[in-house]
Amino acid sequence: MSVLHTPSRCFRRPLQQSVPGAWLALSLALLPLPAAATNGYFAHGYSASQRALGGAGTANASDALIVTINPAGSAFLGERWDANLSLFVPIREYETGPTGGGLAVGIVDIEPDRVESRHNVFAIPGFAYVTPLDERSSAGIAVYGNGGMNTVYKDGNAAFAKAGSSSGLLGGLLGYSPVESRCTGTFGGGAPQPGNADLLGFCGNGNGTASVDLIQLFVAPNYAYKLGEHTALGISPIFAAQRFSAKGLQAFAQFSNSPEHVSDQGFSFSYGGGGRVGLLTELLPGLDFGASWQSRIYMTRFKEYEGLFAERGDFDIPSSWNAGLVIKPARNQRILLDYQRINFSEIASVGNPLDPDRFVNDCALQRLTGSAADSTACLGADSGPGFGWRDVEVYKVGYQFDSGNWAWRLGYSQTRQPIPESEVLFNILAPAVIEKHYTAGVGWQRSRQLGFDLSLMYAPPNPVRGRNPLSNVQLPGNGGLINAGVDGNDQDITLDMHQYELTLGVNYTY
Repeated sequence: MSVLHTPSRCFRRPLQQSVPGAWLALSLALLPLPAAATNGYFAHGYSASQRALGGAGTANASDALIVTINPAGSAFLGERWDANLSLFVPIREYETGPTGGGLAVGIVDIEPDRVESRHNVFAIPGFAYVTPLDERSSAGIAVYGNGGMNTVYKDGNAAFAKAGSSSGLLGGLLGYSPVESRCTGTFGGGAPQPGNADLLGFCGNGNGTASVDLIQLFVAPNYAYKLGEHTALGISPIFAAQRFSAKGLQAFAQFSNSPEHVSDQGFSFSYGGGGRVGLLTELLPGLDFGASWQSRIYMTRFKEYEGLFAERGDFDIPSSWNAGLVIKPARNQRILLDYQRINFSEIASVGNPLDPDRFVNDCALQRLTGSAADSTACLGADSGPGFGWRDVEVYKVGYQFDSGNWAWRLGYSQTRQPIPESEVLFNILAPAVIEKHYTAGVGWQRSRQLGFDLSLMYAPPNPVRGRNPLSNVQLPGNGGLINAGVDGNDQDITLDMHQYELTLGVNYTY
């Protein structure tokens, strides 16, 4: 019997009687959703069963949260709700080395140290409810979240306009003898270090803690329609809200077109929408196929941080698509294979790279010589620096074995993390370098109505090492221009992260 078969009892309960599920969805919509930095800042799965199966599930209509990755799935579920709570523990750190010698000046130099992010335990809720409307159509709602840039670095120090043996040449370019600014905090957001006068005015003179906090909440109603006994199409409008804050980045205000909107502006909110469409079908007996595409979600700007993000604070959510197979070699076994692509590069604030030559020549040098004119190379500009993330492709595999009222699950996923070696400087704030997830879990159906799920996830360390191209800016004397090319004297930066996650789920079928 196909897993897409719908029990006839699913049509016995009219939509208007399902008030508890609707109220639970509304309640969860009011809860903040912390970050889940797994595949970039997309979660590796949204239900306990998806998480236990390595994030696979595009073709697996087994719980209501399938609508988060394929809205066609609700057509085969009857009336039910699923609620999850995950305890997510990402351990993040960076390590910096010394700057090499040579004729150089450090525009931005993170002083040698190894610093671990604080606040490493997050609780992440999720909920979905679906119900039949008639024998062919169904509807529901899901509430879930993404995130990934929730780092808190309380230690570390930074130096700006740090002069090497090139100080005489740099002094001629700038018109004065340079005096470096040495500031407390990973990105110089605190007071000057003892004995440093900060004559260049870089230090933030506030809390030196460098942190960013991004939360994305999605409320997604869905509608699915059966084209046949084993085929359905689904659509889901997506309403999104984002909350962001940044602290300890005030030293970068001099390199922004809107210096008063770079750091320490409290929480900023943005709102927007998009949509997802999906297909779920049985190709052959024992072989199901699902596919889904999510549009770009257009969001209002983070106005309070228009000097930090490209396009004056724009931070849309990238488009993505996924496809999957479920192979059933026996009645009590399933093998799940999924593919997912996330198009991070289409969002300027996420995908724009840091071009060191352009940033130094067309932004930093101008600001160090007293110009306050806007520049297309500075922070906040349409083509200004972002995090430089590349697109991500994720391959997922899961296996489920059913034994009586129990379901035993294993999973694995593999991707190439989104941060190139050339982009490690700004990604200290968002070290989303995870590439592998190992998962396991179990489901227990206590009765025909009530069930419970448990999943565990471990993502091993994956250090990414690159150069800080702003730490050792070369002065070749080529017409007096500064060249910020990467070379062997640049400072090394290593980003690393590993993760643990425990998810508890409960479901109820009417």
